[in-house]
Amino acid sequence: MEKIIMGATLLLGENLKETRGYAVWIKNGIIHRILPKNSIPNRIPVENLDGAYLLPGLVDLHVHIMWDGSPDPVNTHEKETKEQMLIRSVANAQIYLKSGVTTIRDLGSIDDIALHVAAAISEGIIAGPRIIASGKTITMTGGHDPFWAKFVDGKDAALKATREQIYKNAQVVKVSATGGVYGRREGEKAENSELSLEELKVVCHEAHRFGLKVASHAIGREGILNSIEAGVDTIEHGHYLDTEIVEKMIEKKVAWIPTLYIYQQIASLDGVPEYAREKAKNIINMHVSAFQKFFHSGILIGAGSDAGACFTPHTSIIEEIEKMSEYVDGNRDILKTATVNAGKILGLKVGQITEGYFADFIVVPENPLNHLNVLRQVKAVYINGQSNGSVKL
Repeated sequence: MEKIIMGATLLLGENLKETRGYAVWIKNGIIHRILPKNSIPNRIPVENLDGAYLLPGLVDLHVHIMWDGSPDPVNTHEKETKEQMLIRSVANAQIYLKSGVTTIRDLGSIDDIALHVAAAISEGIIAGPRIIASGKTITMTGGHDPFWAKFVDGKDAALKATREQIYKNAQVVKVSATGGVYGRREGEKAENSELSLEELKVVCHEAHRFGLKVASHAIGREGILNSIEAGVDTIEHGHYLDTEIVEKMIEKKVAWIPTLYIYQQIASLDGVPEYAREKAKNIINMHVSAFQKFFHSGILIGAGSDAGACFTPHTSIIEEIEKMSEYVDGNRDILKTATVNAGKILGLKVGQITEGYFADFIVVPENPLNHLNVLRQVKAVYINGQSNGSVKL
């Protein structure tokens, strides 16, 4: 399959540089060449997007496709059968493409449901975004998010759990290094360290040995530091980041997925379990402060919405991006968190209009670097070079 897309202003390369007068040659789902429009080969079919903007497909680095985004998703899944959970997950996954999100990372699902959905999409059985899924998360007994946890206690159990997820074809390993806000009603504090340093080291070593990255749910300071020392690849949430932690993260090339939007939803909206609201209220100010202080520090930051969680529907990545823009300046750098940076964090050739990358694009009528809310006006989505339909600008 070959085609050429021309006429649009491209947000090109690692810097999302606005580029006119160039076309994108797609071959077998990959960006084959970026070439001047006067050099287009006659034999290749052409799609003309005059007046539009073409940018990389968006990436959401933290979702839970089996959750429904209601005020209390645990209450929903406790009433559902496994078959209902699977159907909901498929339906949620398909929502992403319509919104311009072409890659997602799912970081926790009951009975490894997200792994099955990811496999079905990869095999062409159903439509959906590219999914990098962890399946079950590795958690201490009684730890954060017990509903989809693989409980471990000690290094041997941590090793076995990691190998089990690798065997199930997980594409990322998720660990809970600390407690959380929306997890257990009693016996869990967001600031508390949960998995030990030794357990985290075992998980990281084994995952990396098989080429998988490790994402760490880490809110409290001790758990964040343990995660960094153990060798995780991303810190999810990271409310207690400080200068010392950020310097260590930059040194060890650990990325940060702040997930700002979800915590403010939990803290501010009626219907969320009261215990979760109170815990969120106690930590959102330090979360915002850390984000403002360290966004331009040199740490690699990716956008993740935690979609599926309380009052955070599929999709919510644009809400996450807009939340970032409330606190820091620089639309280009903010947009990179959901494109260029996200691709780097995943270690995949996504998030850029660059030769050799997957041909995943979205088409919008105006320049999103001027107004990020243009991302709500998606006119067409391409994944692996295939469009979801005609473009009407």
